Amino acid sequence: MFEQSIEPIDTCGCGDVGFLTTRSIPIDLAHGVGQIDNVPVYHCHSTSCREFTLPPIVSRRLEDIAEQMENSQSTVAVYTWESLQAESPDFLQRTNEQIHLQTFTLQFGGREYADARVFLIIPSQAIFFKSTLEDTEYYLLRYDAETRTEGTWFSFLKFYYQEPELTYEDFLEWSEEGHLKELGRITLDEVEDTLIDEFGDWT
Repeated sequence: MFEQSIEPIDTCGCGDVGFLTTRSIPIDLAHGVGQIDNVPVYHCHSTSCREFTLPPIVSRRLEDIAEQMENSQSTVAVYTWESLQAESPDFLQRTNEQIHLQTFTLQFGGREYADARVFLIIPSQAIFFKSTLEDTEYYLLRYDAETRTEGTWFSFLKFYYQEPELTYEDFLEWSEEGHLKELGRITLDEVEDTLIDEFGDWT
């Protein structure tokens, strides 16, 4: 499972502010030009801009995917965080769920609500929000992989963090001691309305 974070905002290839999103990109292969869909990239809001930049960890993952494409002589692939080493029905179902979750979480890159902004995205796993009203107040929308209920569920949590900087690695160690208050469990279809109810409209 992917355990490294990608910042939601960086720099677009044009030099402007880039927001984390996904797109299809071409890739050179030994047997020709291929295409990889759903690749996480930083891109500005300009509809006329064709530039983008890749997070370093994504660039490294693309090399692995390109190698797999060359081995299978394929020209089209979908970006995933895990290598497709088996093709059992259960494995393919998990892979499809992962792709869906990855796309869902990455669409929040750069969002700013009335009372909070997206602070950090862990693709397929979690979205961190930082309050714009209180510097130490954070919220976490975390995929609940252990639920036995049908459908895709998330835990919505709130916590206060006193240090000036918060990284995902620090959070994992710190959260083992508790500190998290669960506000509720919600389905994927309820996420948008829940966030608007909590933070106000987004831009």
